[in-house]
Amino acid sequence: MRRIHYFSGFALMLLLVVCSTNADVWYSQNFDNLNDGEIAGQDSWEKTTDLTADIGSPTIQGAVFNGGSGKAMKAEAKQEIRRSFAPIHTGTQFLIISFRKEDAGPDNTLHIYMGKDVHEWQSGPVLRIGKDSGGDPDKVGAHNGADRSQIATFIPGQWHQVRIVVHYDQLSYDVYFDGVEAAQGFKFRKDVHDGLGWLMLGFDAGVGVLGYYDDIIMGDGDGSDINESAIYPEEKLAATWGKLKL
Repeated sequence: MRRIHYFSGFALMLLLVVCSTNADVWYSQNFDNLNDGEIAGQDSWEKTTDLTADIGSPTIQGAVFNGGSGKAMKAEAKQEIRRSFAPIHTGTQFLIISFRKEDAGPDNTLHIYMGKDVHEWQSGPVLRIGKDSGGDPDKVGAHNGADRSQIATFIPGQWHQVRIVVHYDQLSYDVYFDGVEAAQGFKFRKDVHDGLGWLMLGFDAGVGVLGYYDDIIMGDGDGSDINESAIYPEEKLAATWGKLKL
């Protein structure tokens, strides 16, 4: 009987830990349960309207992924994808996402871009990985107001993780690259985004394969206490998250 009580207590404690870990998360996607092929039309992802109709969306595939198993989103040249969220989230929000830039060539960039309304492109937090980072093609760039700063260096063909913390009440954001703070208090380019309504990935230019995205988590707060293994299987996160935890 004592053993049963112990097990019940442990199970309850584990349940509380998992619930508290997930309490602030309002969207997560590791692509494992999506169908191979174009992501447009799956899980409410849609092509951006400024692309021509004959350009396909990024694709779901299982040849390259983060961690020990699963799938990831592959973005090729001129492919962008957007997902809208309702209701629009205000206050402090976070995005955790893994990316793999396939090369450091002079023509290619990966995008991580967030905003409130679709038409307000020139405002919200944006990371440009590669050519349009503001200088060297192996850098990650972010806007601080009108200025574009290089905040980190990526390794082509290797998975990296970023956590973007957006303070909508202050119109500013912080960026953590592979667990290390890379930008703090960066200001929006324009003061028009007071909430998070969409996420956009890919890029509308380039040549060949731009790169890959995986393991998206979004939620309230700064995300610093998120235990990703409580959301995704540990083998999925082994490559990047396990490295950061050492």
